[in-house]
Amino acid sequence: MNFKHALSIAVVSAVAGAFAGGAYVAHRAPAVPTRDARPPAAETDANAHRANGAQPHSPYPDYLSLGGDAPVSFESLRQRASRDPAFLQSLLQRFRNETDPAARGELLSLLNAVSGEEVLRFALSLSASTRAQDERDGLALLGAYSMDRAEVRQTLLAKLEQGGDPQRRTELVAMLTPATLPSEDAAPVVAQLAALARDPDPALRAQAVLQLAQWDDSEQTEDLLHRAILDPSAPVRASAIAGVQGSRLRSDRLKEALLDIAADPASSAADRGAATFALQDFRLNRAEYGIWRRAQAQADADSGEGG
Repeated sequence: MNFKHALSIAVVSAVAGAFAGGAYVAHRAPAVPTRDARPPAAETDANAHRANGAQPHSPYPDYLSLGGDAPVSFESLRQRASRDPAFLQSLLQRFRNETDPAARGELLSLLNAVSGEEVLRFALSLSASTRAQDERDGLALLGAYSMDRAEVRQTLLAKLEQGGDPQRRTELVAMLTPATLPSEDAAPVVAQLAALARDPDPALRAQAVLQLAQWDDSEQTEDLLHRAILDPSAPVRASAIAGVQGSRLRSDRLKEALLDIAADPASSAADRGAATFALQDFRLNRAEYGIWRRAQAQADADSGEGG
């Protein structure tokens, strides 16, 4: 997948997630004491964190208070938990007993960053809980693990098969990040996504279509993408077009559907622009190229008006 494809899918995935009501595994922002300046030790920790190659846009906070007054470097805690099993166990125990939402959110972020086998076992036990909060936290921790882990994959699929609230299922589908797997292991994921791509709920359809295009390039997926491009729901159409961009699926009927959208003045500017973008990866004859050029000029004009 090239950069353009990855960027398109990332953008549409964010839109679909917003339409669904938010990401299921989003980290809660920890409470940080309000201060005019960080203490010298904390500033030193921050400099060390950057010097160690930390990314400037890390999803994790720089400091944790964990219910105390003095902030502690997130990275120093992560490193200690990674190398000290006893300290990690103390964090897991504290998480079990913690009732303060801010401290619990900070611990969740820390454990997510540590990951490893102990955290995975803990996450699986939480996700199996009948207590809603424990299940949510367990699933949030599972978000740190790849779908090539059978136990993670099977947990998510089992919860999807339970049915229930469409928003919750949409959030679970968003966790099914594609991974390199034997086709036999990927087959249950593909089957579940294909079924959900036909769901009555548009947000769930949108997320399932987007994920399915990344997991599978079979004739079945081509058929579902074609249906989704013609879907009455705008998020589903956007996911389908992004799915085409991010997959290896290229067929005459997908091209024709995209050309129809790109050339139709009744289509939304967003749909026309996305379809025009996607058509760059198709082989076009002279007449089709003319349609694309006109659509591209209109997309440029729409973009200029929007700016």
